[in-house]
Amino acid sequence: MAKAARKVLALVDEETGQYSEVQRAAYAFDGPHINVGIRKGRQLASGASGLTDRQYRVLSWYWFATEQSQGPVTMTGTDIAKELGLSPDSLSRTVKFLKKHRLLVEAGGIGRTTFYRTTPYLAFIGTGFEHREAVKEWNPPELTVAEPRSRRRKKTDEEGDPS
Repeated sequence: MAKAARKVLALVDEETGQYSEVQRAAYAFDGPHINVGIRKGRQLASGASGLTDRQYRVLSWYWFATEQSQGPVTMTGTDIAKELGLSPDSLSRTVKFLKKHRLLVEAGGIGRTTFYRTTPYLAFIGTGFEHREAVKEWNPPELTVAEPRSRRRKKTDEEGDPS
């Protein structure tokens, strides 16, 4: 059987014609990586999406915590909350909200612990063909989940009108 040709990246000295092989860098990623829809991710990150910073942070954590195609994040809520610096109750409310808006989906569980993963419309590990099949099973999430709230403090009559 013929041996496959090896591609070599080389620098050539124009004066002498000598070449020296350029060492290849190690692959840039240290393990599984995920495809995230740029436009959809950006829409969800914008203030117009209605997501709070906490909700977006939990959602993006789930994007990057999934290490197998369509696989659940198999951690308890307590462990996830600890990693994110949230209380378990706060994480539970946030996950419930994200699930309601179909940004996170249930993906199994053990006992009373439910595992979640992100919807394949937003992030997916696998080939394009696998991705196309995965989205056939789910309704796409709405990317605007609520009208953004005004963060300005409203003055009461007691404080007086500044004008």
